[in-house]
Amino acid sequence: MKEVLALIEKRKHEFAQLPLFQFLQDTSIDPRERLVWVPCLAPFAMGFAQLNKYDLRQEPTSDPIQAIINKHTYEDDHHWVWFLEDLEKLGLNPSMKFSEAMKFFWGEETYKTRQICHQIALYTFRAEPIVVLAAIEAIEATGNVALSLTSQVAEELQKTTGKNYRYLGKHHFRVETGHATGTNNVEQLIENTELTAEQRAKAFEVVEKVFEVFTEAVNEMKTYTEKATYAQKQSTPELVTF
Repeated sequence: MKEVLALIEKRKHEFAQLPLFQFLQDTSIDPRERLVWVPCLAPFAMGFAQLNKYDLRQEPTSDPIQAIINKHTYEDDHHWVWFLEDLEKLGLNPSMKFSEAMKFFWGEETYKTRQICHQIALYTFRAEPIVVLAAIEAIEATGNVALSLTSQVAEELQKTTGKNYRYLGKHHFRVETGHATGTNNVEQLIENTELTAEQRAKAFEVVEKVFEVFTEAVNEMKTYTEKATYAQKQSTPELVTF
């Protein structure tokens, strides 16, 4: 599994260079403006619970790797609550017609983000647990990159608002270690797991696909940010649809 983890580390470094993450680090921009894309994350934030509960979790199991996966899914299946809290605290929870909300969340602005959980479910469907674990390690790596930056922006905001942002802030970042959680010495266990040539090839493939769907989604959010920033300079809507 060492080769798979090395690939994840390489892709993680590349992922961290995406324009949205560079934008998050620009402290000359108001922190609220740097988080204007957060509503676009809703399809993933809400869908991630279902991905963990109904796709990645397989119970009962006698497979030790699947047992690790199962424990991890219980750590990750409730973060959507923190997301909804943060939307409210950021003033990104406007009142709108149900039809308007559906238009936004099923519109072109969030197409790539809607695909994340769907595509990961497809990639891991009936895959061996060790391949699923490789996918989880890749997912965790992307989360570690994003939250390491949003937590800094959230900390800036907290100094002026006095509010604790659990999803975007340090609370979430602390639990997203970049690796599967819930099992003692899990990093060493994963690293020391030997893969067959076929398992390694499948793990490489799923890692590449996970980073691909997250990269496309993050770039989509950057495009939304650019449009929303321009639109908000013309007026001051809380949620921009195009």
